[in-house]
Order: sequence, then C-alpha cells, then structure tokens
Amino acid sequence: MSAAACAAGVERPELAASTLERCRAAIERGDRDEALGLTQAMHDEWRPLHDLYVEMSGLFCTYLRDRLGEAAVEDAWRFIGERLWKPILMQIRETGSTAQLVQVYAQFLRAHGHRFSVVEDDEKTTFILHFCASGGMLMRDGKNEDSARHTLDIAVMKTPGPHTFGRPLSAYCVHTPLWMDIMPREWGWDVFESSFGRQFDDDGRPVDEPCVTHIYKRPRPARGA
Repeated sequence: MSAAACAAGVERPELAASTLERCRAAIERGDRDEALGLTQAMHDEWRPLHDLYVEMSGLFCTYLRDRLGEAAVEDAWRFIGERLWKPILMQIRETGSTAQLVQVYAQFLRAHGHRFSVVEDDEKTTFILHFCASGGMLMRDGKNEDSARHTLDIAVMKTPGPHTFGRPLSAYCVHTPLWMDIMPREWGWDVFESSFGRQFDDDGRPVDEPCVTHIYKRPRPARGA
C-alpha cells in the first residue's frame, strides 16, 4: 500500500501506543484505576507471546530430534549456551562474586513468570521453583509427547543422561541442566547445581515437587579433588 493510500485511511494511534506508554500517561494524569488496569494488561498481552516462544523452542527441538536424533538436541542447546549464556556468565564472573548472578537469575525467573521462593545460607542461595511457567507449563498443559492431553507433542528425551537430569525430559528443558549446572562447570566456574521436580502429575494436577537451583557463593573445587 502506497503512502498516499495510507494517508487516506483513518489513523489508529491507540493501537501503536505501547501499554507501558499508556500506563505512564495514566500515572501522569493521576488516573490510578487506569494505571492499575494497564499494569495487568502488560502481563496479559505478554504472556501468550512468552508461551508461544516456549512452544516454538520446544518444536525446534522436536524437529532436530526427529530429523537428526536426540544428540542433536543437546548439541543445539550447547551451541546456544556458548553464544548467549556463556558471555553473560563470564562477565558476571569478573566481579569476583556470585551476588550479581543471584540477582540476574532472579530477574530471569521473574521475567518468565515463574512462582518461586529463595533461601540463603552461608554457603549458597537456593531457588525453589514451585511453578515453572515454561517447561512446567508444558507439563501442566500436556503439551509434551508423553501426554495425550494436547496435540502439540513436544519431544521428550528418552535416553537419560546428565543433560536430562538422568530421566526422560522434555527437549525444551534440556537447557536447564546444561546451562545451570553442566556447562558452567565445564567453563571453570562451578557455582550452579540444579535438580528436576516434575511439579505436575500425568493429569496436570500440581504436586509438591519443585525444581531447585543452588548458586554457591564460592566456586566448588574440582570434583574428586
């Protein structure tokens, strides 16, 4: 459509204005109720996009598994981890402390919409993930191929190993043991330890089995040392 044809139409600026911009405008004019409603709207319009990207990532893994085998799923998550996660982690490592890592990890969990609690002791900070809004969401809604409750059928890794927490695991979730346990140790900064909790039974009902991630305040010595 030409610029002239566009100019002949009716402009809809309210569709282009971000919810954040509208919320700020409501605050500035003192409209508390409108601002509160728009804060909820920011969540409501973001959530489907988040879930879509989780499902898309899981389906990319499914495609790799079906075409190239299960090992390709681990390879893909390792490739992404090297390109995206390692630079972040190594930059934090330069601070000489894991305090910033704790803040960044909490930010990631909040951004996902996870429901979690945090406990700190002299040795470590522990994140207890009561509801994982990504991999847990897939389990809850039956979107993995080991459930008959949905047609999405995201791949489940059948061959257990360290990259699957030693159990059948949604291909989407493989990045967690890799990025939050195995690969940081391989990079020489052994500060993570993660474990799996299924959170939901086969019918999607919640169970008290959280995923847990420890971030140690000091890197652990080489295993076996």
